[in-house]
Amino acid sequence: MARVLPFTALLASLDRSLEEPGDAAFRGNAAPRPAHVRPLLEAANPSAELRRMRDAGTLLKDARPALYVVELHGPAGKFSGPPVRYLLCALTPDAAPPLEHDPYRPRAWEVEPAVTLVADDHGALRALLAEAAERGISVWKGQYDGAPVSLLRIEPSPVSKRLQAVLDEAPMRPLAALSDQRRTLAAVVPLSEPGLELCPIHRALKGVETFQEETFLTLVSAYARVTELDAPLTTPQGMVAARERLATLVPGQHAVLLVLPGGRGRILRFRQGLDLAHLKGAPRSPTLRSLDLALLNALVLRTVLGIQDPEASGHPQVYPVHGLEALVQGVEAGTFQAGFALNPPPVWEVRAVMEAQATLPPRTLRVEPRVPAGLLFLDPEV
Repeated sequence: MARVLPFTALLASLDRSLEEPGDAAFRGNAAPRPAHVRPLLEAANPSAELRRMRDAGTLLKDARPALYVVELHGPAGKFSGPPVRYLLCALTPDAAPPLEHDPYRPRAWEVEPAVTLVADDHGALRALLAEAAERGISVWKGQYDGAPVSLLRIEPSPVSKRLQAVLDEAPMRPLAALSDQRRTLAAVVPLSEPGLELCPIHRALKGVETFQEETFLTLVSAYARVTELDAPLTTPQGMVAARERLATLVPGQHAVLLVLPGGRGRILRFRQGLDLAHLKGAPRSPTLRSLDLALLNALVLRTVLGIQDPEASGHPQVYPVHGLEALVQGVEAGTFQAGFALNPPPVWEVRAVMEAQATLPPRTLRVEPRVPAGLLFLDPEV
């Protein structure tokens, strides 16, 4: 049975430039929310409001079901080369389990496209998306937060059938919860896209009485080699140096960056050959035990600091933080006692988790760039 389907779209009249409000909160892998779509998502019942807008003629209903391709270019100076291409489609409720535990739940499954990663080891899906974009009908071209965006309609055709055939067979995992009752608007992207960034979500500590810096560094040295950074993290040079030191690992090695007050940093390079299988709370899956976040949770947060269930969502002492700069600023401001920054998860590691049919801890990663909500909507009545 097909799990990836064309859908009847509702189209709005869009300005040439879409902007996300400055007060936008970080919501992990939720679709960015341009200003024009926020009133809809903040309505008491977004699905009912979407129906009202359709019936009032505010939204144009597409003539027949179709697939769409979104081309996202990075901000000036950040990415170069071809755009990142997403396929907008409808996913059935049983299409695939989420990649992470306790994933983001969209406010409205017809409005916020669920980012969905697809294994594409040989680049077949990436090539098909490029072919579909060449033949697609332009629906809208503009900018989102200063970066070019294109929306293209893919008419029912041999190319669209090939896209569906590939996606019905390929390993696929959404980064948001799918509706368990109806179809979900999804933004599907192959892991082979060269411009796709897999970004880590760091961890910060607050109110942990067992965290005393000198004692912690002594205890953690049983599991990791501790190296002090020369330049402070509060300087651009120190930030660059920290990222480079954290990323410079031989195959099979894992490390995290300990962020301390005063711009101080320590690289914790985990010792090789550690047996995690006997540790309480360590993942049973060998694939998951090799993740940086699993090592941080099992060895540092659970074993050294004695924090219970550090991977749990909404933990009162362990906070997810997006971006190394935000983590350093939070520690400097006294919002957090300390922080742990992680490397971006490599594509092969995410691919291995998908192959093992395992599930990542909550808020392990996010992707950039992401398709903004509001380019189109899935008709809730179809």
